[in-house]
Amino acid sequence: MADDRLRMIRIMALILSVLPAGESLARESPVCPPTDKIVTVEVRFDQAQPFVDDSQSRSWIQGRARALHHPIGLTVSRLAHTLTAQFETGSTADHQRQCVTLRSVSLALGYPSTRIYIANEYRPGSCAYQAIHRHEMEHVRILNHFQEKVLPIWRAHLHTLVQAYERKPLLSTEPHKTQQQVLHELDQAVRKEIQHLDKEQKAAQAAIDTPQNYAKVRASCPQW
Repeated sequence: MADDRLRMIRIMALILSVLPAGESLARESPVCPPTDKIVTVEVRFDQAQPFVDDSQSRSWIQGRARALHHPIGLTVSRLAHTLTAQFETGSTADHQRQCVTLRSVSLALGYPSTRIYIANEYRPGSCAYQAIHRHEMEHVRILNHFQEKVLPIWRAHLHTLVQAYERKPLLSTEPHKTQQQVLHELDQAVRKEIQHLDKEQKAAQAAIDTPQNYAKVRASCPQW
């Protein structure tokens, strides 16, 4: 029994003697080394190109306007966004897991289905028709101007969001699932910011939808 112990000690000593300095028998869990590359951010805005619909009645437009009283026209729009991201993956030293690194984020904003409604009682080309069209186009101008104005805010916001993933590869056994999770988290934050900024845009829209402005539009034509 003593000989067996001595033989085992000699075997262990031999193994330890051939291991590089500082390395142990139990290899440490593989980790993803940090990277010095920053995440690139791109934001673009596609301006609204409205479609004019003059086939509906005034009562139909009033029903769509809901809270507005006696609108002379109506502009309907919805801000849409598309968020995409690119990742880089690489195997850990033991080839058991993957290091997932966020490389770039791109945000596209726009109003793809903007419609201007003018009641069908107004003849195209008439003074009233043109006056209503000018008023509704002012709504479109506000949409486009506001989004152009906040593009720097969007870029700064995205730069802040990606800092949580910048230079910090994520260790994963399911890299595709990890990428989708990161994209989902970023998209949720973008949606919250859209809701916040949308309040400012709607306030600017409401400022021109007043009885006083409607009266000015009507007064611009001798016969309404």
